[in-house]
Amino acid sequence: MKWYSIGSLSFPASWAAIAAALILAYIYLRLQGEKQAAELYSNAFFIFVLTWKLSVILFYFETTVKNPLSIVYFNGGIRGYWLGIAAGFLYLFFAGKKSAVNKLHVQVWIVVITIYELVFFLLNNGHILLSGFQIIGSILILLLTKKQSGNTVWSIQILILFICFQGLVYSMAGNLFSIQMMTYSAGALFLGWTAWKGCGTKQ
Repeated sequence: MKWYSIGSLSFPASWAAIAAALILAYIYLRLQGEKQAAELYSNAFFIFVLTWKLSVILFYFETTVKNPLSIVYFNGGIRGYWLGIAAGFLYLFFAGKKSAVNKLHVQVWIVVITIYELVFFLLNNGHILLSGFQIIGSILILLLTKKQSGNTVWSIQILILFICFQGLVYSMAGNLFSIQMMTYSAGALFLGWTAWKGCGTKQ
């Protein structure tokens, strides 16, 4: 994975891809007239990042006490990452109860993953055929969510198809059990469940 620098700050391509995915997903929702949803998901992302960063205190307490600035430059590692993911999803669950955005969970998750994979490919000069297959397939599946956007069962079926497709691509690349794939799967399970719970099964 390539690393990039802005001034004294160095970061991996995956961080840039995550940031781009969330920013573009936010713009996508605003263009769709979903201001409430855009704010909800941006808050969830902020909670994820904040939890991940501050978890360094929890998992590396002694180091943090000796060098408080480590909070700025480091994070809680893989354990902090999953803690941040859990915090972000829990926020979506409880905040989503008070709004009508549950129906957008599936579509937003697919949008975020598709943009992430596109930006990650561009920044890392990945395998053009495999990445092209993945991105084109992801866009086509995303378009299917528009076919019956108000149908919860349809959306969840499309989400399952999308995650299986990502699993196929990652297995072809030998990365089926990567952090990305596990995140996609965990998010699909959680957001699919909340979409079902929020909208019901009655069509």
